[in-house]
Amino acid sequence: MRGTNKFKGVYYMKVRVMCLVLCVFVFASIFCGCGSNGNAEIIGKWVPTTAKTDGETISYSELGIDEDQFGLDFKDSSNCTVTLAGISCDSAYTFNGTSVDLTVNGTAYKLSYDSGVLTMVLNYDNNRIEFSFTKQR
Repeated sequence: MRGTNKFKGVYYMKVRVMCLVLCVFVFASIFCGCGSNGNAEIIGKWVPTTAKTDGETISYSELGIDEDQFGLDFKDSSNCTVTLAGISCDSAYTFNGTSVDLTVNGTAYKLSYDSGVLTMVLNYDNNRIEFSFTKQR
Protein backbone atom coordinates (compact mmCIF):
# COMPACT_ATOMS: atom_id res chain seq x y z
CA MET A 1 0.00 0.00 0.00
CA ARG A 2 2.83 2.35 0.74
CA GLY A 3 4.03 2.34 -2.88
CA THR A 4 0.54 3.26 -4.09
CA ASN A 5 0.39 6.33 -1.80
CA LYS A 6 3.81 7.42 -3.03
CA PHE A 7 2.60 7.09 -6.62
CA LYS A 8 -0.52 9.18 -5.86
CA GLY A 9 1.66 11.89 -4.24
CA VAL A 10 3.95 12.11 -7.27
CA TYR A 11 0.95 12.14 -9.61
CA TYR A 12 -0.76 14.98 -7.71
CA MET A 13 2.52 16.90 -7.58
CA LYS A 14 2.85 16.65 -11.38
CA VAL A 15 -0.74 17.80 -11.82
CA ARG A 16 -0.13 20.79 -9.53
CA VAL A 17 3.04 21.75 -11.43
CA MET A 18 1.23 21.42 -14.77
CA CYS A 19 -1.62 23.61 -13.52
CA LEU A 20 0.85 26.19 -12.25
CA VAL A 21 2.69 26.26 -15.60
CA LEU A 22 -0.62 26.57 -17.45
CA CYS A 23 -1.69 29.49 -15.22
CA VAL A 24 1.63 31.26 -15.83
CA PHE A 25 1.17 30.94 -19.62
CA VAL A 26 -2.42 32.20 -19.46
CA PHE A 27 -1.51 35.24 -17.35
CA ALA A 28 1.55 35.98 -19.48
CA SER A 29 -0.52 35.97 -22.67
CA ILE A 30 -3.16 38.22 -21.10
CA PHE A 31 -0.61 40.76 -19.89
CA CYS A 32 1.36 40.71 -23.15
CA GLY A 33 -1.85 41.35 -25.08
CA CYS A 34 -2.70 44.36 -22.93
CA GLY A 35 0.55 46.07 -23.79
CA SER A 36 0.20 45.89 -27.55
CA ASN A 37 -0.41 49.08 -29.47
CA GLY A 38 -2.81 49.05 -32.40
CA ASN A 39 -1.24 52.28 -33.65
CA ALA A 40 2.26 50.81 -34.04
CA GLU A 41 1.81 50.43 -37.79
CA ILE A 42 1.52 54.17 -38.38
CA ILE A 43 3.63 55.64 -35.56
CA GLY A 44 6.43 57.76 -36.99
CA LYS A 45 7.02 60.49 -39.55
CA TRP A 46 5.21 60.35 -42.88
CA VAL A 47 6.26 62.36 -45.92
CA PRO A 48 4.31 63.05 -49.11
CA THR A 49 5.34 61.04 -52.16
CA THR A 50 2.75 61.92 -54.81
CA ALA A 51 -0.03 64.39 -55.53
CA LYS A 52 -2.93 63.52 -57.80
CA THR A 53 -5.27 66.04 -59.36
CA ASP A 54 -7.47 65.90 -62.47
CA GLY A 55 -6.41 62.28 -63.00
CA GLU A 56 -2.73 63.19 -63.22
CA THR A 57 -0.27 61.84 -60.66
CA ILE A 58 2.78 63.94 -59.97
CA SER A 59 5.77 63.04 -57.84
CA TYR A 60 5.86 65.31 -54.81
CA SER A 61 9.45 66.28 -55.64
CA GLU A 62 8.25 67.56 -59.06
CA LEU A 63 5.89 70.04 -57.38
CA GLY A 64 8.81 72.18 -56.25
CA ILE A 65 7.44 72.42 -52.70
CA ASP A 66 9.85 72.26 -49.77
CA GLU A 67 9.74 68.98 -47.87
CA ASP A 68 8.78 70.69 -44.62
CA GLN A 69 5.52 72.08 -46.09
CA PHE A 70 3.51 68.88 -45.68
CA GLY A 71 3.92 65.99 -43.28
CA LEU A 72 2.44 63.85 -40.55
CA ASP A 73 4.14 62.74 -37.36
CA PHE A 74 2.10 60.14 -35.46
CA LYS A 75 2.90 59.64 -31.79
CA ASP A 76 2.19 56.59 -29.65
CA SER A 77 -0.40 58.40 -27.56
CA SER A 78 -2.96 59.03 -30.35
CA ASN A 79 -1.54 62.52 -30.79
CA CYS A 80 0.20 63.76 -33.88
CA THR A 81 1.72 66.81 -35.46
CA VAL A 82 0.25 67.74 -38.82
CA THR A 83 2.01 70.15 -41.16
CA LEU A 84 -0.16 71.54 -43.97
CA ALA A 85 1.13 74.33 -46.21
CA GLY A 86 4.00 74.94 -43.79
CA ILE A 87 1.81 75.38 -40.72
CA SER A 88 2.27 72.77 -37.99
CA CYS A 89 -0.24 72.01 -35.28
CA ASP A 90 -0.79 69.30 -32.72
CA SER A 91 -3.77 67.11 -33.44
CA ALA A 92 -5.54 63.96 -32.30
CA TYR A 93 -5.98 60.82 -34.38
CA THR A 94 -7.66 57.44 -34.36
CA PHE A 95 -6.33 54.54 -36.43
CA ASN A 96 -8.57 51.57 -37.21
CA GLY A 97 -6.34 49.57 -39.56
CA THR A 98 -7.75 50.90 -42.85
CA SER A 99 -8.09 54.61 -42.14
CA VAL A 100 -6.94 57.41 -39.89
CA ASP A 101 -9.36 59.98 -38.52
CA LEU A 102 -7.62 63.30 -37.84
CA THR A 103 -8.90 66.42 -36.20
CA VAL A 104 -6.87 69.49 -37.14
CA ASN A 105 -7.96 72.80 -35.61
CA GLY A 106 -11.52 71.52 -35.32
CA THR A 107 -11.65 70.21 -38.90
CA ALA A 108 -12.04 66.46 -39.40
CA TYR A 109 -10.05 64.60 -42.05
CA LYS A 110 -10.24 60.93 -42.99
CA LEU A 111 -7.10 59.43 -44.50
CA SER A 112 -7.23 56.02 -46.11
CA TYR A 113 -4.53 53.48 -45.27
CA ASP A 114 -3.50 50.65 -47.56
CA SER A 115 -0.23 48.69 -47.78
CA GLY A 116 1.89 51.30 -46.02
CA VAL A 117 0.45 54.29 -47.89
CA LEU A 118 -1.70 57.01 -46.34
CA THR A 119 -3.88 59.03 -48.72
CA MET A 120 -5.27 62.44 -47.76
CA VAL A 121 -7.84 64.18 -49.94
CA LEU A 122 -7.98 67.97 -49.82
CA ASN A 123 -10.34 70.27 -51.69
CA TYR A 124 -8.67 73.53 -52.64
CA ASP A 125 -10.54 76.07 -54.78
CA ASN A 126 -12.99 73.36 -55.89
CA ASN A 127 -10.10 71.13 -56.97
CA ARG A 128 -9.68 67.72 -55.43
CA ILE A 129 -6.06 66.89 -54.60
CA GLU A 130 -4.96 63.49 -53.26
CA PHE A 131 -1.68 63.42 -51.38
CA SER A 132 -0.05 60.05 -50.77
CA PHE A 133 2.31 59.71 -47.80
CA THR A 134 4.80 57.00 -46.90
CA LYS A 135 6.56 56.45 -43.62
CA GLN A 136 10.16 57.62 -43.35
CA ARG A 137 12.52 54.79 -42.52
